[in-house]
Amino acid sequence: MRHKQMELDLSQLGKNSESEVLELKESFDNKTLETIGAFANTNGGTILVGVRDDGHITGITLGKTTLEEWAQKMQSKIQPRISPSIVPHQYQGRTVVAIIVDPFPEGICVDGRYLKRVGRINQVMSREEARQKLLVGTDISWDNQIEANATTADLAEEAIEQFIEKLNKAGRRPVPEDEPFSSTLEQLGLTVKGQPTRAAILLLGKNPTRFYPTAFVKIGRFKSAITILDDREFNGNLFQQMDDAMNWLQGRLERRIIIDTSTASRKKSSGGSPMERQEVWQYPLRALREALANAVCHRDYTSGIATTVRLFDKHIEVGNPGTLPPDLPPEALLRKHFSHSPNRLIATCFFNTGVIERWGGGILRMVTDLEDQQQPRPEFDVSTPNVFQVIMFATGHTDNQLRELGLNDRQIDAIHYLRLNDTITATEYRSFFNASDATAKRDLGELVRKRLMIREGKGISIKYRGVESS
Repeated sequence: MRHKQMELDLSQLGKNSESEVLELKESFDNKTLETIGAFANTNGGTILVGVRDDGHITGITLGKTTLEEWAQKMQSKIQPRISPSIVPHQYQGRTVVAIIVDPFPEGICVDGRYLKRVGRINQVMSREEARQKLLVGTDISWDNQIEANATTADLAEEAIEQFIEKLNKAGRRPVPEDEPFSSTLEQLGLTVKGQPTRAAILLLGKNPTRFYPTAFVKIGRFKSAITILDDREFNGNLFQQMDDAMNWLQGRLERRIIIDTSTASRKKSSGGSPMERQEVWQYPLRALREALANAVCHRDYTSGIATTVRLFDKHIEVGNPGTLPPDLPPEALLRKHFSHSPNRLIATCFFNTGVIERWGGGILRMVTDLEDQQQPRPEFDVSTPNVFQVIMFATGHTDNQLRELGLNDRQIDAIHYLRLNDTITATEYRSFFNASDATAKRDLGELVRKRLMIREGKGISIKYRGVESS
């Protein structure tokens, strides 16, 4: 799909015009080529050549072959070859050239480097991010490759039987009763010419950690970041790890009573109680299982880090080694999106056995389940290199509740920020949300008056701390 060409209003350009999808360049140079690569590897974008980065239009002189020379440079420096649109525009007697770049899911490199667009800058991708890009659009993923050090003797017959039972129960990929195990595994891609794939070892292996030492779930209950009350490690195949981890959690999670007012009018009209009491788990079990399934399914099994679950008094963290694709920022997880699993065969087997409902919808179901229990949406932490964490909170206001209190988007985002950080200052608020002094003062003052934050300190030492509902 072509990148939607931006509506050019050159009169509105200024020093803050550059963004994730717009770059201003005074001339066409190697940095321009890098931006083309970064845009293509992220969400696409437009480069305006003939404009300084402060928005001042200098214009550019085009000779008879200038645009052709630009195109040749793109062809020689960018692999695989792409063809951005190059469109000259006239503004107040000056020429500005728009280079319109489409997203390229398979990934491109510029002079051997893979770049991505982050805000207003171009960044070099990590090795893992570049690897994921290369695998998109092919039939290759890490887990569907043959495990050269294994044979079918490393697969557990009991695990295969249980796997086939799960397939038939889910009904998405039923297996004929008389079909030999070897035929089933071959048809599902779990073996190739009789040799097990990496996915087969992880899903059905007798001892997956023999081949992938960190292929286990490390789980613990924490009083603080450094005080561990109870911890365990769950090995076995991925199905066993999922079941063992969920059983461990259910033995330690609290249950609570929530009042369902959604049926109040119906109950009252029928003479029943206007309130309905419902006992629920501290976190929705389906949401927990979804987070755990995502962690073991999408993780990087070449990493030296295990899948982790950390249970605190008021929140839970489910983490895994690996990164989000560069074209899928954390905030995009909270809206409809495509799944980009680096382990597509494991993801397919999880889908066919009913562990996951469909690709790309798990986070949205998690949000719905949490909101149904009057709990806030999950947060995502990507601050640690090559680690992704989803965090769920046992208590706190939901986004709908915060909107009902009259908060704007900046204030709601500040509440989310304080769930993972102790304090926020007025300076940080202005920086995070591009707010003026007056706006920051008004927003923070309102949050204090509504008892969603408390103010601490005096003068330049003033900080704001969150106060969540219980």
